Amino acid sequence: MKVSEIANGSEVKIYAAINGHSVVIMTEAIFGVNVGLLVRPMEYFGKYIQFLEPSNVQIRNKRDGRVYKFMSTAISPVKTRYGNFHLIRCSSMLEPENSRRAERFYIEKLGLISVNGNNMQLRNCLVHDISMRGISLVVDDDTECVPGDKIDVMFRYGATLHNYELSTVVVRNFKLGKKNAVGCSISNLNIDLIGLLSSKKNEKQTKLDEAPATDLNPKITEQQQILEVEEDVAKDIIPERPATITIRSGKQMNLKDMEESADSDDMAILRKNKEKKMADERREIESLLDLRNI
Repeated sequence: MKVSEIANGSEVKIYAAINGHSVVIMTEAIFGVNVGLLVRPMEYFGKYIQFLEPSNVQIRNKRDGRVYKFMSTAISPVKTRYGNFHLIRCSSMLEPENSRRAERFYIEKLGLISVNGNNMQLRNCLVHDISMRGISLVVDDDTECVPGDKIDVMFRYGATLHNYELSTVVVRNFKLGKKNAVGCSISNLNIDLIGLLSSKKNEKQTKLDEAPATDLNPKITEQQQILEVEEDVAKDIIPERPATITIRSGKQMNLKDMEESADSDDMAILRKNKEKKMADERREIESLLDLRNI
């Protein structure tokens, strides 16, 4: 399908980098026009984002519920009679993601493991992510595992700190940053784990029928709106906002023109998030002490 055939109200994610840090910019599709897909305007601290290079885009199409991942040709701000928006262009046809692949969900919770049935020597781990078929664990440097080893995993998750236990088999060793990690296949897919995966999927995705559609002008049809926007896009008018942030896909960007007040607000958010993370870790450590007594 063409990018212009994406349905109104579809969720759009654009993967880029700001100052060397990977970010995900979220927006929403309005409708397709002859040259691409019109989406809600994207701003960074009040400035329109100008994408200098092709970017990785992921769209969950409201019409069929399928996920489409592709590389955009260009993403740029445009001015229309209905206001300022962004236009996503893509010269290639879109193909849906392979839905047969097991979807992975991030957990990022502390847990305990025993290797090859040695329950007398429990080891700490971090449950990185999980799917219907496997689980990824970050392990301590002194924890040695090789493919074929059997690992029993225990961790608590959710508002009630429900205790999850599962048996796994190591299939590969890898690195997460500088940390040792193992990928394991799950041997016992119990009802608890199925319930966890189901809840993670529900919290990750908005129900398609709840995703709002955008009507730029209720007095005329959407097809008439599309014709009007196509006329405006053809004029190639850049939004009049004086400040525009330009970013590159996956490369470091220069944001020297950011206001000091914006920087201080950003730092305040980072401090607040760090304090929350520390509080969560304290609670997890307390729960681990209880978990050892199970």
